[in-house]
Amino acid sequence: MEQLGIDPKFILVQAVGFIILVFILSKYAFGPLLGLLQQRQDTIRHSLDEAESRRVEMERLQHEYEARLAKIEDEARDKIQAAVKEAQAARDEIIARAHADSETIVQRGNESMARERTKALAEMRDQIAELAIQAASQVVQRSLDGSSHAALIDGVIAGIGQNGAVSPSTAASGGTV
Repeated sequence: MEQLGIDPKFILVQAVGFIILVFILSKYAFGPLLGLLQQRQDTIRHSLDEAESRRVEMERLQHEYEARLAKIEDEARDKIQAAVKEAQAARDEIIARAHADSETIVQRGNESMARERTKALAEMRDQIAELAIQAASQVVQRSLDGSSHAALIDGVIAGIGQNGAVSPSTAASGGTV
């Protein structure tokens, strides 16, 4: 080593100095520095753990919120279905009432028509009886031959066709108007 220009004493002193320097640095520089690094690592680990617990809490709250939202949607759907059923029941009731009212109106109309028909038939019978009486009185008042008899009947029929009733003057004149 002497040939290379290396003095073993010098190397030994430098090695001892290096060891002392490493010891002093580890005692006063690396110790606090490693303590700070450890403290920083603990802080980061604590922050990560806290973030994970918050994430878990957020997921739990999100699931709870989604469950509440689903429950609210179910309630809304149930209320809508109940309202639809209620509206259908009201519609059915209104339709049934309308049918009942229309049947009542039709029945009243039929009864009114039957009364009017009966009344019209009675009036017609009275008019026919009156016509028969007038025709008989005219026959009695004059003696009719075949042609005057036909003219009288034609006059009565013509009088009926004009206004539905025979006036005494039409029947008396032989039906000529």
